[in-house]
Amino acid sequence: MRTTEEIIGELVERGVSRQELADRLGVARETVSRWSTGRNAATLDSLQRAAAVAGWQLEVSLQPAEPKLIALVHDQLDVGPTERLRLLLGEGWPGVCDALRAAAGLGDLATLIGPVAGAIGGVPQRPPARVDLLIAAEDRERVSDALFELGASPDGIEQSAAGPRSARRERWQAGAGALTVSDELVGVEDVGGVRARARALPAMLNAEDVGLLCPAPIEDLAMIAAVSPWSEETIYLPGLRAVLASGRYRTRAQAERNMQLA
Repeated sequence: MRTTEEIIGELVERGVSRQELADRLGVARETVSRWSTGRNAATLDSLQRAAAVAGWQLEVSLQPAEPKLIALVHDQLDVGPTERLRLLLGEGWPGVCDALRAAAGLGDLATLIGPVAGAIGGVPQRPPARVDLLIAAEDRERVSDALFELGASPDGIEQSAAGPRSARRERWQAGAGALTVSDELVGVEDVGGVRARARALPAMLNAEDVGLLCPAPIEDLAMIAAVSPWSEETIYLPGLRAVLASGRYRTRAQAERNMQLA
């Protein structure tokens, strides 16, 4: 399947301006500009319509998850999320537990993303001993103040590989654990939707260890990993797909129903 950048590049070569394409698709010109640089990813519907403007037919190939991974997912989901993390992380669990306590202390200001969030949802691959958080840009000061109150301390800025999909995130130290904090997701436009769905489907880890967390739904984690500039996130895509194939996960539709009932 051609990428959004390739499709838009071909259209420009054919004399279709970004403004004309934006008008045909019913989106802002800035949105098309972000697609063309890879800064954001178009929805499948927008990609299909852009391909049609270029005179192409978009074909999507679905790849089944590996049966062995699906079996491992069932094994993971047969135990609770706290025990699941303990088994996967081994000696790395105490540090992650400290980081998760800090995340729980932030309440719904922070959404859990990344490999640890995937492991909570049943991904059978061992995550790195680090907790990744997504926040709203307007909450950054509140989050920083809250982390200081929780005993965490800043530990610098992390930068992904340079390029149109480059990203930055703050590093924090919480006890023996490591946190990263981001207020954007490269390639994902509906960041607010990701955070809202996570708040609608909270996960409880043993109260004596952590408490209530807001991990992003598996579907959102897979979407994030597929376009992530952080190489370690893409490694977990097969595991995320296996959870989706298992049928034993909390769907975005469930989250949206919960949001409507709230």
